[in-house]
Amino acid sequence: MSLGEKLRNLRQKGKRTLQEQSAILNVSMNSVYRWEHDLAVPRKSMLKTLADHYSVPLDWLLSESAAASLVSDTEQKLLCMFRKLSDNSKFKVLGYVERMCVEEYGLDVMY
Repeated sequence: MSLGEKLRNLRQKGKRTLQEQSAILNVSMNSVYRWEHDLAVPRKSMLKTLADHYSVPLDWLLSESAAASLVSDTEQKLLCMFRKLSDNSKFKVLGYVERMCVEEYGLDVMY
């Protein structure tokens, strides 16, 4: 899936029109249209803004590999939120998830 297709799908999932999305991002409607139709690529700073806005990892947004589309919306949101945490909080989250895996499946987490 191309960057434009991802941006269009994300906007439509949010039930926003081109006009609404352009107002939120403070860009022209033409810019949003051109990005979504792969006629232009947003600047690096705007790509970061888009990833944050849609709560998706920037590397997923830029990746065109088939594997990138295998990540569910929930996993994308979780990863985006996880990346915003402090290192100490990340350590706590990992510990919690490891305990859940042991409790639910009797398995140690293998990385």
